[in-house]
Amino acid sequence: MELTGKCKEDFEKWLIISGTYGEEEYHDNEDLLSHFENLKPSMQYGVYVDFFQGTGKKAQVYIAPFFNYDLGTMYEWGAWADGQFVISCEAPKEARTAAIEKANEIYNNNHE
Repeated sequence: MELTGKCKEDFEKWLIISGTYGEEEYHDNEDLLSHFENLKPSMQYGVYVDFFQGTGKKAQVYIAPFFNYDLGTMYEWGAWADGQFVISCEAPKEARTAAIEKANEIYNNNHE
């Protein structure tokens, strides 16, 4: 679950400009970026969602559990990005990754 292109560039600027991450304050940009990269993917997902929903160039991202009528599966996870259904997954981890990858793609396509 990594950002690429313009999306990555803007995300890193956004993260650095905020100057804080959680309870801690960072004055060294490399230290801040390194700290983010060492977070668990579920925690990174939360920061990515804040970025996508907090910029003027929004690409709404979310995952949610749902009943898959087609498969008769009681509990699956769906991923959405910018109003587009991305994928149905058995685990939230897969759905988070798919949602961020799609939001990254949408962001980069909208900022070429």
